[in-house]
Amino acid sequence: MAYSIKQANDYIEANVTSVNGKFRPKYHMTAPIGWMNDPNGLVHYRGAYHLFYQYNPYGAEPGVMHWGHFVSDDLISYTDVGVALAPTEKDEISCFSGGAVVAGGALNILYTRHYEISDVKKEKVCMAKSVDGKDFVKKHHSVFNNETLPKNISRSDFRDPFPIMHNDKFYVFVGGRDIETNKGVVVVLSGHSLDKLEYDFTIGPFDALGDMAECPCYTKVDGKDVLIVSGSHVVECGNDYKNTHASVFVVGEIDFERGCMHVDFIKEIDKGDAFYAPQVINNIDKPIMVGWQEMWNKPYPTRDMEHGWVGSFTIPRELEIRDGDVIQKPVASLDKYLGERVDINGTIPECANIEATFDGVGTLILQGGNGQIVVGNDGGVYLDTINANNGNGCIRRSNGAYKKCDVRILLDSSCVEVFVDGGREIISSRIYIDGRFTLLADGNVKDITIKQIGVPV
Repeated sequence: MAYSIKQANDYIEANVTSVNGKFRPKYHMTAPIGWMNDPNGLVHYRGAYHLFYQYNPYGAEPGVMHWGHFVSDDLISYTDVGVALAPTEKDEISCFSGGAVVAGGALNILYTRHYEISDVKKEKVCMAKSVDGKDFVKKHHSVFNNETLPKNISRSDFRDPFPIMHNDKFYVFVGGRDIETNKGVVVVLSGHSLDKLEYDFTIGPFDALGDMAECPCYTKVDGKDVLIVSGSHVVECGNDYKNTHASVFVVGEIDFERGCMHVDFIKEIDKGDAFYAPQVINNIDKPIMVGWQEMWNKPYPTRDMEHGWVGSFTIPRELEIRDGDVIQKPVASLDKYLGERVDINGTIPECANIEATFDGVGTLILQGGNGQIVVGNDGGVYLDTINANNGNGCIRRSNGAYKKCDVRILLDSSCVEVFVDGGREIISSRIYIDGRFTLLADGNVKDITIKQIGVPV
């Protein structure tokens, strides 16, 4: 079946009113209808943020993947401007993930042209270009020949290109698989033009990337080179990698001339059960990252309830390195949406910013009409969603042991993100609880403040 951007946008317009908005997030970016997953092509261009995403508008499940498109001035308030890419070519049945770079007076997207029927699977790095940032023209042929990859790198599992400009040369980070070790690697392509790229070098393999690296991206954080990569089927190790897939920071120094990376450390990005495929925003001065606030191979309540949508972005997170560790904080522009303080003995709004300090063992219990979540400290901070009606309830913990620490909890309808110890660790999940919350604090919890988060318009 042939697909087109017009067909997708017409379908969205005709069917968007059928979506049940009961659990739709208010300030976490969410597609108008259907299924969304990976952030794609995050970039600042012509005075605005452009945030694309993996998108199946035709159903609340993965399917024929398009690129949806948000535009934002501040990374909180946003507008969905329709579908940017559709699988229109003969050799693609989905437009999989990729990145964007500003060059030559245009917004250049590199994406994965995915073709998979029966036993035939092909993934190619392809390009689309836009001057206005909305209407894209595809280059019909791949910009890289997979057959030139080293023999140990899979030609068919090769996706999610992320381009940067470094020293007047383009470098493109692509997720790959080493077929000899069956481990994930990041393949680096390069070229003086995006129209024709060549193999340069490989980073990895790493156990933390499982059997396939996905959605790699690159940024500089306080003088360190940081790769942000997701991995498939990563083996659980203690308190790390408890999901089907995992996302990590790979921190160190990349020598682009010699084609290698010295790795200082690898750290799992989020300890929760709803975080994957994060990407940084290109063409800005400071590193800001956005992730998919969901996870593969788990229940999706809004699909099962036939609400007509699944998935959202995390709150954008500013990155810094402090004391040899990567710190994540909610983007500063969120603060302008914070209202007056809310009485902790009253009703807690569904969109709320809650801050508190654990001075020993204690719990914060947020009780709704048909369930609850618990944020506690028993030597380590944890998020308990067993009674959150998300079909995947669990207790997820920080790696660090904290006798005393601060927490910041962001609530948004069906989203919860817990920032621990100033953003040293994050725990994210989904919740489906009717009505507003009441708060019960027990044990050694102090300095509790609650502010409503105003719904952007």
